[in-house]
Amino acid sequence: MKILAISKLSLPLVCLGLVLPLAAQKAIRKGDYVASVRQRPHELAGFLLHQDQKAFDAALGKPFHEEERENAHVRAYHVPGSKSNYLVAFFFASKDKDSVLNGKAVQLELTGPDSMDSGGFFGLRLVDTAEQAEKVLGEPSGIRHEKDENLDLWDYKESNYSLEFTADKKLYSIQISDQPVKDVPPLAGSQEARIFAQALQQHDWKQVMAIASGELECTIHNYAHRVQAGAASKQLTAPETGISKCLQKAAEAILALGPEMKGTEDALRIWEKGAPGSVTKFPKSCPLKEVVFVDEAGAFRVYEVTFR
Repeated sequence: MKILAISKLSLPLVCLGLVLPLAAQKAIRKGDYVASVRQRPHELAGFLLHQDQKAFDAALGKPFHEEERENAHVRAYHVPGSKSNYLVAFFFASKDKDSVLNGKAVQLELTGPDSMDSGGFFGLRLVDTAEQAEKVLGEPSGIRHEKDENLDLWDYKESNYSLEFTADKKLYSIQISDQPVKDVPPLAGSQEARIFAQALQQHDWKQVMAIASGELECTIHNYAHRVQAGAASKQLTAPETGISKCLQKAAEAILALGPEMKGTEDALRIWEKGAPGSVTKFPKSCPLKEVVFVDEAGAFRVYEVTFR
């Protein structure tokens, strides 16, 4: 995305009108940030919203069904290891050829009767009971019976997901989308970059997947490694992939600055097209140049990691 401007960004936290001590600010910011990315899921079956169509094709092969809808090209894929489960991806297709979302997955649906880890969706599995889902997600904002399929649709209006249950109350389908959320997510900065680095170093892959953008790229030695060669979960967790190696080096550089993240500067990042993001710039003594965050599905995720 083309950058228009960069402006300094202040990220203070205030509680009851008082500025909190630095240590308390960090503790609260970490909790708020982790909650924001976890509560607004953007992963299903190891794939992320905003991944390219080629990433799905590379991992899942030729789709068994395709159709055109308004502003979307829909492709349905069989899920490996299951006889009946399938993943449907809606790829944005705007008449505006310059749209930054064209070709990106803006909605994902995981469906089927076989027990399966949803991958990143609150630890739920297909065929879990409605009771289990309600314990995790709370009561839906509305339930609608779909006569044609004999399914109950659970809607969560303040969130970016919905569920479908069979007549015997088993989870049959999960849908997530890149729709805007009511509450504006908190901007991310140096401490959020540190949280990402800690997750990478500790191999906390659930955290890494929650924080990583579906368009994530890591540039080192003037070469950009992207998360578009297949399922994001495999690209980020396999130690031999280029993007995995690049991110591990980035994590080392970030954590070397210590908890205070000395010398870093947080700023607002504005592009010609697309919503504003934020950027953390690193001191010249650090091999890392910057980490950029963008809003995906109502939470700021790591979009670009760049070495000098």
